[in-house]
Amino acid sequence: MSRPGPEAFQTFQAVAPKETHTVPATCEQVECDHHIKGWAMKLDLSTELGQKQAHYIKHSSGRVYEIKDQRDGLVTLIFRPGQTCFRDHVRQIERDPIFRVRGGDSRGNPLRTPTRVHKKPEFWVEEFAEHQDRIATAIKKG
Repeated sequence: MSRPGPEAFQTFQAVAPKETHTVPATCEQVECDHHIKGWAMKLDLSTELGQKQAHYIKHSSGRVYEIKDQRDGLVTLIFRPGQTCFRDHVRQIERDPIFRVRGGDSRGNPLRTPTRVHKKPEFWVEEFAEHQDRIATAIKKG
């Protein structure tokens, strides 16, 4: 028996998109491993990118580092703990997820069924339960 196409499915999702459910965060706020333990960074000074990175670190970053190794155009820098790393961190904010129902599945929505967004989670749960009940009833009928 082959699997039905995506048009036979509905997808129920509770999502927390990064754009609406996170905010920028500091190393301290996310307990960043680099901030806590320090980190090493290897730069390739034979490339333009490596040269730009080295210039930024040395002249603008404000971070303290030691040169651990330097040979064949590669340099390894060791950064002490307690410094802000170079990553962009985010943290989740306290906010309800977005509860939505869309047509189709991971393969797509060939019927172009509009996505519904529920204002309250209990409405989403109710629709999900009703959908499950319709499936169970159809299976019983054969």
